[in-house]
Amino acid sequence: MKNITLFIMLFAFTIASAQQTFELNWQQGVNGASASFTIEEGDTIEWTWSNTSPHDVVPTPEETDAPADFGSAVLQGVGQSYSYTFTEAAVIDYLCSVHPSSMFGTITVEEILSVQEKFEINVIFYPNPVSDEMTIASLFRIDTYEIYDVFGKKVGQGIGEGTYTNLNTAYLNTGVYFVKVNAGDLQTIVRLMKN
Repeated sequence: MKNITLFIMLFAFTIASAQQTFELNWQQGVNGASASFTIEEGDTIEWTWSNTSPHDVVPTPEETDAPADFGSAVLQGVGQSYSYTFTEAAVIDYLCSVHPSSMFGTITVEEILSVQEKFEINVIFYPNPVSDEMTIASLFRIDTYEIYDVFGKKVGQGIGEGTYTNLNTAYLNTGVYFVKVNAGDLQTIVRLMKN
């Protein structure tokens, strides 16, 4: 009986924690929160060039946690890409050496995360507090979002635009809102402050 219970627990853990590949559109202006994510050991990130400028993906000069083989050559052209599978827990600061002031981020690699945990950790709203427009960034493709006021009344909704979704919030009154974000079977709720 113990062996069956152990097998079921290991099987459930394997399903809840799965290695995945995440895509990141890489161009000038992708930095900070929009280029910083938390993943699990064994996950892959693929940076895909979104414009015709030359880019690379390399550790920052001060970075000491990056694996020795992490980093790409300078490539040019829409659709060029670099992917890396992260196999050890680390916090890695990276940038584009051609555009270091406008293309940078941090990849945090954890030993174990469930798919739901990865989704929740990586749904990022900015700016928050917001005035008229905000962005939802995620490693997962956003399907839909719904905005609720503090009384639970739905005051807005929309369809996701991929891993980056722009929201017009100009119509919202000043106050606190909750945004429910859906990606397939995954769901999380984030608090939003409107100025």
